[in-house]
Amino acid sequence: MLAVVLGVMTAGLGMMFLGMAGMAMGAVGVVRGLLVIAGLMVLGGFAVMPGGVFVVLGSLVMVLDACVVAHVRLSRSGD
Repeated sequence: MLAVVLGVMTAGLGMMFLGMAGMAMGAVGVVRGLLVIAGLMVLGGFAVMPGGVFVVLGSLVMVLDACVVAHVRLSRSGD
């Protein structure tokens, strides 16, 4: 029984190594594809980033405008 279990385990291990050796040759295309996808994601992030900067700057302008309007109204009400 032990010989059968060990024989099955070593056979499975051998098949795994053979599969990995075969995969190493075909993995070049997979790695290239993953690098292309990663590059496109980085470029997409660079495209989205200016939009976020514009939102932040627009919000800053709105806050400053609200502060100026509030200051003007408060200074007129004190006269």
